[in-house]
Amino acid sequence: MTSDSAAELATPWGPPPATAKAAWLRGRLIEAILGGRLLPGAILPGARDLARTVGIARGTADAVYAQLQDEGFIRSEPRRRPIVTGGPGRGAPALAPPSSAAPPPSPGVPDPALFPHRAWAAATRTALAGLSDRDLGYPDAAGHPQLRARLADWLARTRGVVAEPDQIHVTGGVSHAMWLLTTVLGAATWAVERPCSPGTMHHLVRRPVGVAEVPVDGDGLDPAGLGGAGGGTGAVMITPSHQYPTGVQLSAARRRTLVDSCLAAGRWIVEDDYDSHLAAPGVVPAAVQALAPDLVVFTGSLSKLLAPGLRLGWIVAPPSVADRLREQREDSDLGVSAVLQLTVAALIESGGLDQHLRRARRVYDERRRRLADRLAPAHVLGGAPVGVHAFAPTAEAAASAVLVRGLTDAGIPASAVDDDRHPGAVISVAAVR
Repeated sequence: MTSDSAAELATPWGPPPATAKAAWLRGRLIEAILGGRLLPGAILPGARDLARTVGIARGTADAVYAQLQDEGFIRSEPRRRPIVTGGPGRGAPALAPPSSAAPPPSPGVPDPALFPHRAWAAATRTALAGLSDRDLGYPDAAGHPQLRARLADWLARTRGVVAEPDQIHVTGGVSHAMWLLTTVLGAATWAVERPCSPGTMHHLVRRPVGVAEVPVDGDGLDPAGLGGAGGGTGAVMITPSHQYPTGVQLSAARRRTLVDSCLAAGRWIVEDDYDSHLAAPGVVPAAVQALAPDLVVFTGSLSKLLAPGLRLGWIVAPPSVADRLREQREDSDLGVSAVLQLTVAALIESGGLDQHLRRARRVYDERRRRLADRLAPAHVLGGAPVGVHAFAPTAEAAASAVLVRGLTDAGIPASAVDDDRHPGAVISVAAVR
């Protein structure tokens, strides 16, 4: 539209409202400019004509024109009608449609159908009912005191962990814990099990630390592979209760040797206790952390126990490390949602988490038996009967690939283990029906 006719311009608008006439007129004019009815260079009607046409005061029209000029939509000069200076233009480049970066199904994911919706809803109601004004402020970067207290009791009872609540640090999962620990422990090189979780290796190689691989055998990681005093590594990450992916457990002798050698070398032990709560009583030993609470940094999460989408985990650390973790969080993300933390605290306190874990153990034990029957006699499951995945050793890598392909085609996530000493496949127990 290029005409300066007030009637032509105002026809689509209808009558003005009884109040807020200036805001109404400004909105109609901006709508016409951005919508392309008033193109750049178009001459607007004079304020008197426009006011008379739409039925408002002349002063209101003058005020709207002045505001539009201040905002850059029009240009006005003495004794001249306003001219449109802006318009929709070409606009910014169109954004690509959103896509999901969620990883594909993997053997390490629990069955979402087992999630305890009713207990979780009850815990959420409890958390919201008890929410204080302070809880709605910025959270304690180390974690809500209620959750840290509940975790301290629960981990002591279920895993033998020795810790005060102030030694517990709440995280957004174990991957977040690893990011924090590679920052605060000051270890230039980390030793990891060979083979180990691809996720562990992925997170470490993206950090400014070196990685040294130490072989695993039937008794777990061999401490002799760490070398002598120091051995060049400042931290060693282990999965002693259910080694990933082989499922073997670190023997009692090696636990003691590992602790003693790391104490002598000044080397941190980082214990990833990712799924031990899914083991029946007596199947897995207590945490290595119980042998040396001042040396071992213990990590865990709800990813295998409930659901990875919750993004909640924990670090149990010696006091000096816990203090540095708090400082690091205060400089980064300021902590996890208070409502989520209070919900988990209520779930633990009510017994709902323990009840869920008992049910999940029974289900996964039965599914593991079905998987073993399905694979027999060609393959036998190895390692401890724990958690949402199992390991099936094979004679060679080619056989692993065939096994993985057959399981995947049947809708059971599986992946081959890339290690000459331990050829085989990691298989989802949770997906077996």
